Amino acid sequence: MSPVENRDSAAKNNQNKIKNRLEQRNPEGIWKVVLSVVAVTFVLFHIYTGFAGPLPNLEQRAVHVGFALILTFSLMRPSRKKGDGSWHSVFLGIDIIFIIMTIISCGYILFNYNWIMEHAAESTDIQLFLGTVALILALEAGRRTIGITFPILTLLFLLYALFGQYIPDIPLIGDYLSYWGHRGFSMKHIIQVMYLSDKGLWGFVTGVSSTIVAIFIIFGGFLLSTGAGDTFMDLAARLTGKSMGGAAKVSVVVSAFFGMLSGSAVANTATTGNFTIPLMKRLRYGNEFAAGVEATASAGGQITPPIMGSAAFLMAELLETTYIKVAICAIIPAFLFFISVFFAIHFESARRNLKSVPKDHIKPLGEILKPSRSITLLIPVILLITLMLQGRTPETSAFWAIAVLSILYTFSTFKVSEIIKRLFRLIAGMDTVGRSLIKVVPLLVCANIIVSLITLTGIGVNISEVIIGLSGNHSYLALGLAAIVALMLGMGVPTPAAYLLGAAVVAPSLTTMGFEPIASHMFVLYFAILSVLTPPVCPGVYVAAGIANADWLKTAWVAIRLAIVKYILPFMFILNTSLLMLGPTSKIIWSVATATMGVYMIAAGTMGFLLENLGIVMRLVLIAGSLLCFTSNAINVFIGVTLGGCVFAYQMIDRKKQQGKTKTA
Repeated sequence: MSPVENRDSAAKNNQNKIKNRLEQRNPEGIWKVVLSVVAVTFVLFHIYTGFAGPLPNLEQRAVHVGFALILTFSLMRPSRKKGDGSWHSVFLGIDIIFIIMTIISCGYILFNYNWIMEHAAESTDIQLFLGTVALILALEAGRRTIGITFPILTLLFLLYALFGQYIPDIPLIGDYLSYWGHRGFSMKHIIQVMYLSDKGLWGFVTGVSSTIVAIFIIFGGFLLSTGAGDTFMDLAARLTGKSMGGAAKVSVVVSAFFGMLSGSAVANTATTGNFTIPLMKRLRYGNEFAAGVEATASAGGQITPPIMGSAAFLMAELLETTYIKVAICAIIPAFLFFISVFFAIHFESARRNLKSVPKDHIKPLGEILKPSRSITLLIPVILLITLMLQGRTPETSAFWAIAVLSILYTFSTFKVSEIIKRLFRLIAGMDTVGRSLIKVVPLLVCANIIVSLITLTGIGVNISEVIIGLSGNHSYLALGLAAIVALMLGMGVPTPAAYLLGAAVVAPSLTTMGFEPIASHMFVLYFAILSVLTPPVCPGVYVAAGIANADWLKTAWVAIRLAIVKYILPFMFILNTSLLMLGPTSKIIWSVATATMGVYMIAAGTMGFLLENLGIVMRLVLIAGSLLCFTSNAINVFIGVTLGGCVFAYQMIDRKKQQGKTKTA
């Protein structure tokens, strides 16, 4: 829903109809009731385990994956081609078989957990059959929900594990790309690892998905279904809408908030972009600029603490550290990125004289913050953060936030009819969020398969050795190579999987070279996410450009200019970890201050405006000065600020001259 417009229900209904026609089945009657019961039960399972604690690892993960696959094969069409998608299509029989096999294969793990734990190295023909079926089901679910690319990548890794012993050692670049083969693994061993262990299908990534990721997606769904999301949108419009380029700034705030929850910059672009982009276009921001702002903001949500599109939880698990530490380390880089985007929007808006949001679209602060609206947003979010800071687990904290949110929303009225209506609205919200989980779970299961195969075959070590070898242990060259690899691995892949691939393949080489582990993982995360904006594969840009009816290449150029600091930040914080809140407080404050000056100058330089339009020479001077500020070295900062000050002073003098000529004339 739009943060600044009256909610247009007709447009939303049309959007949902289009979505259903292209992607999902839209069952009616008894099938609709059955699927709603399954989706609500899926959500209630996670709410219960958030309160009581998770089941033993394989059991928790099997139930989680089982529910997700049942909903996937019930809702997602085997093909998205027009005309094949009715509920009574010929594919329905196949999907019923898939659902039955999902219940059997996941149910087997659930009810035979003790035997599997006691006989880790054993397997029967039935188990191998069910393991093969489970792998096929996971790949097919991934294909339906996230497209063909990632499942094919998963299949290639499976083939590599199976036939790696046949790869010859042929030098390609010196000795660095010579040794890609391995001893090879039998199909039986691979299935055992994938199905009968806490790796593969039921590995730690699936574990994080079945506990932390799921409960936080559910919390986000509850926020939306209770109207708290609308309150946030209106608040964002109130805070930023009146300023120059206000509609673009509202888009940044709203898209960042929902991108933090969604875990997919592309999905977030498609959701919030349907409202923010038309508003910017009506205010004559231009198609490409409107689309570029939305794509950039949606990608920024993935680096926004505390949730970071679920990447924070995955990173904490990989680093064996606390989630709170990861979230704290992400604060300063996220702050620098968003103020750089705000600066860039402001300079572009001033250059093009872009309007603010009309006053009649901005609600009074009193109306936005009245208890009936604000209480369901503020109290649960504050409670969530407080409990996590006290050391409670993320899933327990999220459970209590959901419980308090539900109580406050349901019983903030004394009318019995309204209470009943709100209870049904919560149930409908659980139905919606249960169905939305199918966009995440198959993806993470496929990612877990790839991560386990990278570990099994040792290919991650090989790639790390290549990066170190080609760079000759030179830090800057190694970081450049690592950035390119992370960008390539993230192309077309949602945030959690993109990060996991980079963390498994690239991060070890950086830690081996002596960089802080958490800085290395943040470096990988940033570049994995940037693939959403970077041509040639930039799905976030494609979606935004499609909504805006814009040229995608021009949109990508706008997005890159707006997000330029995001390309620089990883190099800044991996070389200066005080930007991750590591080290003395005085150094942290100094680094933030100098970096803030740097992002201000680079925003002006890339957008070509400070007090007035900038020529190419002045733009280069500002960019050079900003890069010196990013180093945090006192002498470099002094030179950088001096360069920026000279440009500012020149424009001040020139503007006064122009004003004097105008008065004389």
